[in-house]
Formats: sequence, C-alpha cells, structure tokens
Amino acid sequence: MTGVVNKLVTPDQCLTTGYVTGFFYPGDLISPNPLPHTPGEVMYTMVPDPAGILSCPHSRARVEGLLPSTLLHELEHMINFNQHVLVRQGPSEEVWLDEALAKYAEELGGRTFLPGDSASFYSYADGDLYDAYEYLEAPGDHYLVTTTDQNLGDVGAGWLLMRYVVDQFGPSITPKLVQTSATGAGNLSLQTGVPFSELAAQWALANWVSDLPGFNAPPGLRYTSWQFRATFDSLNARDPSRYAQPFPLAPVVANGSVSLKGVLRAGSGVYVRCIQPPGAQSFTLAFGAPGPTALAPVMVPRLEVIRVR
Repeated sequence: MTGVVNKLVTPDQCLTTGYVTGFFYPGDLISPNPLPHTPGEVMYTMVPDPAGILSCPHSRARVEGLLPSTLLHELEHMINFNQHVLVRQGPSEEVWLDEALAKYAEELGGRTFLPGDSASFYSYADGDLYDAYEYLEAPGDHYLVTTTDQNLGDVGAGWLLMRYVVDQFGPSITPKLVQTSATGAGNLSLQTGVPFSELAAQWALANWVSDLPGFNAPPGLRYTSWQFRATFDSLNARDPSRYAQPFPLAPVVANGSVSLKGVLRAGSGVYVRCIQPPGAQSFTLAFGAPGPTALAPVMVPRLEVIRVR
C-alpha cells in the first residue's frame, strides 16, 4: 500500500475523471530486468488519505471497501501475464479480454465470501454493475474490443460478455482462457468452439432478451447468474442519482421507418426495436459510409434480428 498510487492522478483528475485504486506491474516478474522494479509477485494499492494530501481525499472506510475487488482484479492480471508470457513464452492477453477476466474475478471472489443475493454482495459488486450500466445505457458509444482500460463503459461490456460466456459454457472456461498462448477473439473462439462474430452477436441479443418480460428467451440468449432487469430496477430505487433508469438498455423504437447515423464500434452495436402490425410490409435495412458510399470491404457489420412478439 503506497501513496504513489494515490499520486497517479491530480486532485482535479480524481474528482472529474476518476482515480487508480491499484495496479500490477509485469516488470516485477521479469528477471533480469534493468528497469526499476520490485522483484516478486507484488500488487500496489492506494492508501487512506482523508485529508487529501496526496490527491483527492479517500477515507479509511472507502479504501477498505475498494481493496478486496482491487486485489482480485490485479491478481487475475498477474496470473494471466504469468501464464501467457512467462509459462508459454507468448504475447500478453489483449487488454479487453484481460480486463473482462479481471472484472469477472472481482465478482467471483465476492460470491465466495458473500451471499449472492445479499445487500452486502450487491454493494461489493457495485463497480461491476455500474460499469455494465454505463455500457448498456449507450452501447453504441462503447467498444467491447477496446485497447484501453480507461473507459468504464468499455470495461463493463467486457464483464457482461465474460459473465455471459461463463453462464453458457460453465466455470471451467476461464482457466482455459488463461492457460493458453492464444489471445483476444481467437482465444474466445478456440475455447468455446464458437466463432467470435457469432458469440458476440448472441451476447448482444442476450443483453436485451435474457429476462425480457413476456418473452421466453432461448437458452443460448440467457444470463443464468443475474436477472439484470430486476437488479437494475432495485438499484434505481435505491440510488436514482447513480442508476437513473430501471433498466438502462432502451432501443430506439421504429414505427414504420427509422434512420440512424453514427459509428459502429468494435464488438458493440446499436439496438432498434421495430414494431410492425400484423400483415405489414417488409422493411429495408441499408448500411453505408458517409454519403452515397458503400462500406469498405474490411468493415463487416452484422445484423441480428429476433422476434419477441
């Protein structure tokens, strides 16, 4: 525990863009390493600073509340680096999948020492749930396949995907994802036996239909460990300033026609609910670049349609 972590952000940054609770430095495991490092399996965390001497203030109680999930998160990074780089002499896992696994490690740890349906567990898992809320509130604004861990919505997408993957393929899938030299989308496809494009599409549908009232979602489009509509509804009732909606994912509603302009971000998507009366004519969907230009061949948009009524 060191004030160096607190000092990674200024007081202004801490209040506006957030702060670092801890980190793992891969260089500590590399030997010989000519760069400054602390040899061994080390995780660095923030310290209580009620007076705000180092950065913005952090009470002892707040730090105590943050550290369990932080340590589990960084422990996953340490294990993943060890397995990919040191044991198998391969590349590090891609940031987005490593973060997804680390966020899942946070949740998994909490489930081992807190009742899964208790208020204390929901309080502990608030970081995961808030990140997921940020993603679901505006999935078109976030990446699943992100190159950084600095955006909460992006990281929330990763946790949701990993939660879905474990629910679909069982808990044995996570060691397989770590104990390998494969990385990224290829790693997920290898371990699940499902092409990544198909897996991501099924996950995207599950985000909307898994516990959709009045709809019996197919088994492959369900979360089994969470009822997210009920969870977010409870969080909205408890803290509407933080969770402003009972359920954050609200597709654009199309009655007859709709025109959307924007950016499709890697691994993520935009949701549209098309309401068609019985016997209505078909509708046309067109993808294009700005202006009357076809998409570049390297861009491969994917359309998934599910009938809910």
